[in-house]
Amino acid sequence: MAKDLRHVLAGCLTASMLLMLCNMIKKDHIDPLLGDISVYSNGKEEKDVATKRYLSTVYSESSSLWGGDDNEVLIPCWRKSTNVKPRQSRGYVFITLAQDAEYHLFEIANAVVVAQHLGASLVLPNIRWSEAGEKWMFGDIYDVKKLVESLDGKVSLAMDPQDVEVSNSKKVTTVRVPNMVSKEFINSQIEPIFTRTNLWLATYFPSPEHKSKPNPYACLAMFDTLKLRPELQESIDSMVLTLRSLSSHSRGRFIAVDYRTETLLHQSSSKCHEDNATTEARNCIDDAKHIALFLQKVGFAKETTIYLTLNEWHSSVEPLREAFPNTYTKDMIILANDKPNFLDPKHPELRGITDVYISSVADVYVQTSTNVFSDNVVARRIATGKTQVLVPDKGSSDLEKDFVPTYISLKKHWAYSCFC
Repeated sequence: MAKDLRHVLAGCLTASMLLMLCNMIKKDHIDPLLGDISVYSNGKEEKDVATKRYLSTVYSESSSLWGGDDNEVLIPCWRKSTNVKPRQSRGYVFITLAQDAEYHLFEIANAVVVAQHLGASLVLPNIRWSEAGEKWMFGDIYDVKKLVESLDGKVSLAMDPQDVEVSNSKKVTTVRVPNMVSKEFINSQIEPIFTRTNLWLATYFPSPEHKSKPNPYACLAMFDTLKLRPELQESIDSMVLTLRSLSSHSRGRFIAVDYRTETLLHQSSSKCHEDNATTEARNCIDDAKHIALFLQKVGFAKETTIYLTLNEWHSSVEPLREAFPNTYTKDMIILANDKPNFLDPKHPELRGITDVYISSVADVYVQTSTNVFSDNVVARRIATGKTQVLVPDKGSSDLEKDFVPTYISLKKHWAYSCFC
């Protein structure tokens, strides 16, 4: 009898332990997703709120919202087309890259295309400072070795501008060249000048509908010549690592939002988005509150980490920070040792470079206006397969796919023509 009683007691203890274990699993893994289960007994409206909270939590972690985990591998199409050896140099092409880093991609492409087509030597560029008359050396920002290796055997490169000025008696004439310059333009507008003078190129940017597609040498220049010098790349990589470490809720993923108060204050609220492929205007998300509402609408969780392309915190951003507390600007994530260089108000060049590179590697990029910066960032993202780009508007849709621009979904962006 005593033996049977012990068996019964052991069975009860075992059952109690199993109940406790099941309750722990429910509490730790199921309840956080369902919220307060009691709301299901308080009518349909509260039940819908609990269901929406559950779906929002699951959706915020989904691959769809972040663009998927597998990047599309693109193969450069320009390599076979750029194997023609450069001709004997007939003169020199000079270029000074703009202060703002978003222009560099297009300026170097124009210089390479013009130099190759004319059989000229491209003189190693320098980079304009914000202070009048001052310039960075190319090697202060970019890896000279990478430029030399990329152009070797394709375009003649003159490494020392001072030597060129001393050894060449030809004068230098400044020529305005449209972005994505065509062979027809070079033949008709530039080559007649080049027969009697060296060239200094100044790139301008026509409206999107007048922009040509890049030729193979432009593709080579844009995607295979400009690499940051190692020390600068390490500093920016450290900022990206900081953002990822702050993104535990989304497995290290973060959003970059192009948000510039000086731009948004001057934009019309009805016409600041333009699809590069169709040039159809879209309604503008012109302030932090509307950006926050958009991100909530498509399903991003409150804990999502956001990087803003602002030089420092601005009061206009507070509504976004209230909705998404993990919102940061570069001054919050720069290592202490790098702050004197990156935050120096006299040299904003490094801040622009930081915005370009962080926006290019973010898991999601939110484009708030059509400009050279976004065109640059989108091109870089296409080249690396990071095609999750969202262009918000104030419409009624709450589906993330409805905000992917057609130049991505239909592969109409000019960058696709550089890849197979």
